[in-house]
Amino acid sequence: MKKRIIAFLLAAVSLVSLAACQSTSDATVSTSVSSSQPEASATPTPTPEATPTPTPTPTPTPEATPTPDANANTDDSCFDNSAFLGNSLISDLYTYALVTNSDYYFKNGLTVRSVFTEAQAGSETGTPVYDAAVSKHYDKYFLMFGLNELGWSYPEVFIDDYRTLIQTLQKDEPGAEIYVQSLTPVSAKRSKENLYGVTNDRIVEYNDMLRDLCKEMNVTFVDVASAVCNDQGILPDGAAPDGVHLNIDYCKKWVGALRSALEN
Repeated sequence: MKKRIIAFLLAAVSLVSLAACQSTSDATVSTSVSSSQPEASATPTPTPEATPTPTPTPTPTPEATPTPDANANTDDSCFDNSAFLGNSLISDLYTYALVTNSDYYFKNGLTVRSVFTEAQAGSETGTPVYDAAVSKHYDKYFLMFGLNELGWSYPEVFIDDYRTLIQTLQKDEPGAEIYVQSLTPVSAKRSKENLYGVTNDRIVEYNDMLRDLCKEMNVTFVDVASAVCNDQGILPDGAAPDGVHLNIDYCKKWVGALRSALEN
């Protein structure tokens, strides 16, 4: 009996000891799990960002207004149903296409006399320049002659032949307007060479005679020379590759003189 009591007591002690150990073990695990959680760190105070200084908007520089070209005029209606007749200078206007609503009748070397007999450059019919032009019955005729006549011995013969041309045109085209264009000056170098009588002094003489003829015949004289010459009354260097036939810039001045005559 005494042995049973002792055994019972030993068993009880063992149970108590086991329970104590189990409690200690659980406490350790619990501590271990708790320590594995990250510690809460202090929230840093944000450093305020500097407000960027706005870039100033540049003030736009106004573009310069282009100076209008005194000869610029896009309205070419004044040339409707018109024709140009003359020498190689007329071919320059045709080549540069500065007046596209007009027709051109020209030939190198053409004169106020040969206009009735020589055919248009490139003509397949052989019809004389004058006949080809008047067959179309234009409202306006722009005549340009004199360059190839500068070498004639007598300027009066040139004027007489020009008079015949105007009279014939007035008879064949009684309702048409006739514009006689002045000879244009040549460069100083070309004038000094005096080839075939081409000098600026001779050109001035012919133009004065043409101006008087136009008053006599009641037709319009167009002073193209004043539109293209410099202060000395000659063609500036660089205005014509050969000193005679105008480049495109000076042909524009020529056309400007025609427009002014038509507006007046």
